[in-house]
Amino acid sequence: MKASRSNEIEKLDASMIIEADTNSDWEWHSPRSKPFRITGLPWLEQDGVYRRLPLQPSHSIRSEVDRLANFTAGVQIRFQTDSPKLSVRVTLADRAGMYQMPATGQCGVDCYIGSSGAQAYVNTTRFDQSQPEYESILFEALPRQMREITLNLPLYQGVKEIWVGVDPSSIVAEFPGFASHKKVLIYGTSITHGACASRPGMAYSNILSRKFPIEIVNLGFSGNAQGEPELAHLISQIDDPALLVLDYEGNTPSTERLQASLPEFIRIYRLRYPEVPILVISQIQFAKEAFDEDMRRRREERKQLQWAIVEQLQQEGDAHLHFCDGGELLGPDYQECTTDGIHPSDLGYFHIANALSPTISKLVFQQP
Repeated sequence: MKASRSNEIEKLDASMIIEADTNSDWEWHSPRSKPFRITGLPWLEQDGVYRRLPLQPSHSIRSEVDRLANFTAGVQIRFQTDSPKLSVRVTLADRAGMYQMPATGQCGVDCYIGSSGAQAYVNTTRFDQSQPEYESILFEALPRQMREITLNLPLYQGVKEIWVGVDPSSIVAEFPGFASHKKVLIYGTSITHGACASRPGMAYSNILSRKFPIEIVNLGFSGNAQGEPELAHLISQIDDPALLVLDYEGNTPSTERLQASLPEFIRIYRLRYPEVPILVISQIQFAKEAFDEDMRRRREERKQLQWAIVEQLQQEGDAHLHFCDGGELLGPDYQECTTDGIHPSDLGYFHIANALSPTISKLVFQQP
C-alpha cells in the first residue's frame, strides 16, 4: 500500500515509489534485546532509551543540549542473520523538516553488510517524510547465508522505538564483537553531529566506524557544543575510552570563551583519565574563506590559540595530548565539499574521515 503524500514524483519515476510490504511474513525483533548489540549509547543499559546522554545527568546541561541528546547520531544496531530479507519499523520523535538536509539523513536508517573494514552499503529506508512512523524494506531476495549487519540510525531526529524485521525461518545471532570494549568518543559541533549528510552512514563518525574495529560514540550537539565543564564531567563518566576527540571550536561564542574552556575541559577529563589520548581538532575551512579574508584570519587565530594550549599542556607533562589542523581535513577542493558553505556534503565527510584515519590508527591502535 502506498503512503499518501503531496509529492507525486513516483508518477514520473517508478524508482521513487514508497511501498509497504503487506503480503510477506515478518518476524519482528526489538534491538534492545539479545542477540542485538546497540553501539553509540553509553547510558542505554542504565536508562533504556535511545539517548546519547543520561536522562538524569549528574551535572546540569542546557535545554538545547538536553534536546539534541535525543537525536541518534552515530548510533548503530549490529547483529548477524541469514535472513534473505530485512526490514525496519521506526517510530520517530517528530517528522523530517530541515531545509538543507535530506530526510534520509535526518530521519532515515541505512544498512551495511560485512565486518569492520569490509562493510558495503546496501540501502536506505524509504518513507513518507510527513509522517513520524514508517516501515521500510532494506533488502529482500538475497541468498540465504549468514551476514554481519550494521544499521545506522537517524542523525537529526529522536527514535522512540525501532524494530528489525527478518524472515520468520531465519537465524539471528550476535554481532561477533570488537577486539576490546574500548570506545572512541567524539565531542563536537553540527559537523560532528552529521549535518548535512545525505544518509546516516555518511556522518564522519560512522565512516570511521567502518574503518576500525572499535565502538565510536558520536557526541556532536549541533550548534551547542560550547565546551562546557558540565559536558566534560559527563563525558568523563563513559567507561573504557580509547580516545577523546574535541572538535567543538565552531560553537564557542567567542575566542575568549574558547581560550578559557579548552584547558578546563581537558583538566576535568584528566582527573579521571590522565593517560587516554586526547585529540584537539580546529575548525574546517568554510567556502567563503576564499573571498572573506577576515573569516580566514579568525579561523587561523583560533587554530593557533588551540595549538598553543595543546603545546603548553604538553610542555607541562601531558604526553597524551595531540592537535590536528582542521583546516586541512577537506583538502584543496574544500569549496566543493559542503552543502551550504559550512556543513560538509558526503564528499566532505569522506575527506574528513580519510584525513583523520591515520591519526586515529596511530593513537588508538599504535599503528604507523
